[in-house]
Amino acid sequence: MTIRIPERSKKELVIVILLAAMSGPGCIMTRAGGQLDPIDLEPPVIKPNVEETVGDFAFTLEGGKMITSYRAGKTLNQLLTKHWKKQGYVSRVEHVAASEFSGTADYNMTLSGSQYGESSIGMQLLSGLTLFLLPYSVDTKFDIQYTVEDLRAGAKYSAGVQDHYITTVQLFLLFALPFSQRGMNETMGNMADHLYQQLREKGAFDLPPTSTAVETMNPDSPPFDRGHPADRTEPAEVAD
Repeated sequence: MTIRIPERSKKELVIVILLAAMSGPGCIMTRAGGQLDPIDLEPPVIKPNVEETVGDFAFTLEGGKMITSYRAGKTLNQLLTKHWKKQGYVSRVEHVAASEFSGTADYNMTLSGSQYGESSIGMQLLSGLTLFLLPYSVDTKFDIQYTVEDLRAGAKYSAGVQDHYITTVQLFLLFALPFSQRGMNETMGNMADHLYQQLREKGAFDLPPTSTAVETMNPDSPPFDRGHPADRTEPAEVAD
């Protein structure tokens, strides 16, 4: 006997499942895909200010998506640049609407690419019907690029990465709350590090600072030549 679920009821059930997965982090477990290896990078002497936005970015989730592609891209940018700030790669990152850069930052950065959530709609429905006693999973795949513009030099740089993480949704994963996001955080950190490394190797984030940049005070670092003392204003010391 085949059970037929009305199309409207099916869509409503998918919405319930997605809301539960998004609002209940204690019922999920994430596992890193491992396409990118962890790398150790030295923070720069100069920590620039960056404005970021979302360009040509597509977000797809099998079973239906609850947010727009722009919102998904904005969230992804926040996760990646949060890691940059934590690692000391940049001093400040500010989001701006598309094509609305202020022109006051050291660099403008635009995200493009795609985020695709691969999942079995049938398992999502069965999981929802059993109140998540049966698990289902979503394989979130990223194919993303950053384009960075140096406002002073007029140069542009690009970098791209691919990676993924797998999310399992099940009621009993409530007890995994302390480390439920570990796999996602690992993937975000690896993607952020590799993007930054590629951009640095091409020459981005490696130019003399503007008045808004922040210099890391490292006594072992060689002095940075910024011209005659009368022509410059020394940056204030930044506490660790």
